[in-house]
Amino acid sequence: AGDGRVIESGALLVEGDRIARIGKKGDVSAPAGATRVDLSGKTVIPGLVLTHGHIGYLRGTTFARENYTRENLIDHLNRYLYYGVVAMMSTGTDPGDLPFEIRNSAHPGALFRTAGPGFALPGASTGNLAMRSVPYGVTTEAEAREKVRELARLKPDVVKIWVDDRNGTVKKLPPNLYRAIIDESHRLGLKVVVHVYYLADARDLVEAGADGFLHLVRDEELDDALVARIDR
Repeated sequence: AGDGRVIESGALLVEGDRIARIGKKGDVSAPAGATRVDLSGKTVIPGLVLTHGHIGYLRGTTFARENYTRENLIDHLNRYLYYGVVAMMSTGTDPGDLPFEIRNSAHPGALFRTAGPGFALPGASTGNLAMRSVPYGVTTEAEAREKVRELARLKPDVVKIWVDDRNGTVKKLPPNLYRAIIDESHRLGLKVVVHVYYLADARDLVEAGADGFLHLVRDEELDDALVARIDR
């Protein structure tokens, strides 16, 4: 990762698949026979990593479930890579086996990781209607655990849950259900990341063992005690 320093008129030496040396132009010597690439007028930065994205639905000016195809996923991953995003995680809106097939196979785009379908109450996950039918809608602890086990067979990179009432328009995933999801996921060696909105929910989710949040609380400022608890 970068440390904020900028090297004007710089040079870098690549050996195999690693950057071996970075410095001012003239201070970095290339071995005999090395290929030289002129990057005049360009800026070289560390690869960007996106840990919270939703892939496959956008195509041209449409955002729809029918756009979720192998061709479109690969196109998106290529576009990410073109703009410097070398790896991305799609969080909770990937249907079926296709995202896992792409994750597990060679492709020309950015490194791809996926949570597969996430978890919420029925119809109460993402705010985007095109993606809302994909996540598991669970209503009992037994069902929640069963669906975690079903998802685990695909080896998701994380498990995603939504705990948000969308400004009072849907019901939040209640504590007994998210605790069952977190517990079953941990039993199977999977980490759980959470879409959260309210500070009170964030506090309880931390105590329930959630492994991470995908964005910050938005109704109140995080207090020092919760920040310290998260840092542990």
